[in-house]
Formats: sequence, structure tokens, C-alpha cells
Amino acid sequence: MSRKIFPAGRTAARTAGQTAGRTAATTAGRSAVRAAGQTAALRQGDLWALAGYAAFAATLLAPLRHYVGDLRTVTKAKIEEDSFPLSTYPMFSADRKGRIVIPHVVGFTAAGERIVPHYSHFGSGGLNQVRKQIARGIRQGQAVEIAQQYADSIAKQQRRTSVPSKPEVQRRHKCEAEIVTVAVVRARYVFDDYFADDKDPAAEVIHAECPVGGTAFAHPAKQLPKHRPAKHGPVSMPASPNHTAKPQRSRPQSPLPQTGKHTDASAATSQPTASASQKAQR
Repeated sequence: MSRKIFPAGRTAARTAGQTAGRTAATTAGRSAVRAAGQTAALRQGDLWALAGYAAFAATLLAPLRHYVGDLRTVTKAKIEEDSFPLSTYPMFSADRKGRIVIPHVVGFTAAGERIVPHYSHFGSGGLNQVRKQIARGIRQGQAVEIAQQYADSIAKQQRRTSVPSKPEVQRRHKCEAEIVTVAVVRARYVFDDYFADDKDPAAEVIHAECPVGGTAFAHPAKQLPKHRPAKHGPVSMPASPNHTAKPQRSRPQSPLPQTGKHTDASAATSQPTASASQKAQR
């Protein structure tokens, strides 16, 4: 009896093992096929993603084409072609040589005090955006229009009787209430002098002028004089060790008479600078 049972049990076990092995192999094969299909789909998606990243990187690097050529060509191209969101980043790559030329608008009081009016008189897009628009307008010969818009806006503000609620706006309006004329200028500042508390421009040219409430007019075209760094001689040591002598430098003559004060209406701070442009001798 036992001899018949044991062979039958071995046969059943062998059959069950073979069936389980075939089932496992079939299941593993199907799983491998499904995994292979999923892997192929992911790889195709990755290729599309990589292609998109490459196109995006190429777009961001496109402004580098303006850096091809000699230094003069590159300097001109990277300023004229600078835009948003694709920028040539001239603010980081420019060789400023210790100085900078800034086109901007200034206002003058009857007493000769110089006041920088707020950028909102020209636009509401923020300081940097308005600065770029003014610089572009001057390059395109629109200095008269810029001066007219500033003068009209200041005149409207001076006629307003309501008092602003914000203290900083009240201080700005108080400073700008004394402006009698505005001028569109290009000024050169020397870093060493400016950060040594000498805020006067080394040179300045007026492009257009407009009395507040009047009509703007252009000034004769004129270039900024060539910058000539001051050559300081030997400085004698001061008698007291607590004081340091400041060497005198030779500044190119500004087209504006050197008198009065300079006030930034945005910061409400005073600095020494030039006088009213109406008295400038061209």
C-alpha cells in the first residue's frame, strides 16, 4: 500500500512544481514586457524634456552673440541690444574705468538749488525702467519731450492743494514745490570722488530744458569733454595724526555755474552741486 502511495505523491509534487514554475516564468515575462514598455515611454519623455531644456538654455545664451568683435563694437552692441527678459548684462561686463556717465533729469530752484525730481513724473514702471526709457529717449533725440513731460507733471503737482497722506511723499512734494525749471542732462561721475563724499559731477552736458509751466527747448548738441584723470602730486603729512590731508584734484569745468545745493527729492538729502541751468553759458 505504501509503495503505491509514495510514487503517486512524487508524481503529483513534480507536476505541481512544473506548473508553478511555468506560471512564475509566464508572470515574470509579462512583468518584464510591461516594464520594458514603461521604460521606453519614460525615455521618450526624457528626450522631449532634454530638448526643451536645451532650447531654453540656447535662448538664454543667445545674447552672447553680441560679444563677438572688437571692444568698441561689443560695447555698443551690448548696450543697444540689452532688453528683457533676454539681457546682455552690461551692468556686469562693462569696463567702467572708474567712472560712469548717467543721463537723467534735474530740476532747479530760483535760488540755484539743484533738485532731482522723482521718476514717477515720467512713468510708473519703477526707477530702473524709467531710467532706461530716459536714456533711450536721449539717444533717440527726444530730450525735449522728456523735459516737457517732467515740467508739466511738476507744474500739475504744484497746483494740487491736497496733502499726501504718506510722510515721505509730503517731503518729496515740499522739495519739488520750489523747482522752477527742469533740464535733461548727461553727467559723468568719478567713483573715487563720489564715494569720498564729493557728489558733484566731473562734467555735465544739457540736452534740453523746460520752465515749469512753460515750453521745452533744446540746447545745442554738445559732447561731454574727454575725461582726464587728475594727477596728484606728493601729499605732505598733516601735523596731527588724527587728520588726513585730501589732495586737490582738477575737475573738468561743468557747463553749469558751481553754486547752490543738490537735493534728491526721493531721498530728501542735500548735496553740493551746480546752479540753475537757465544761467548756463553755452
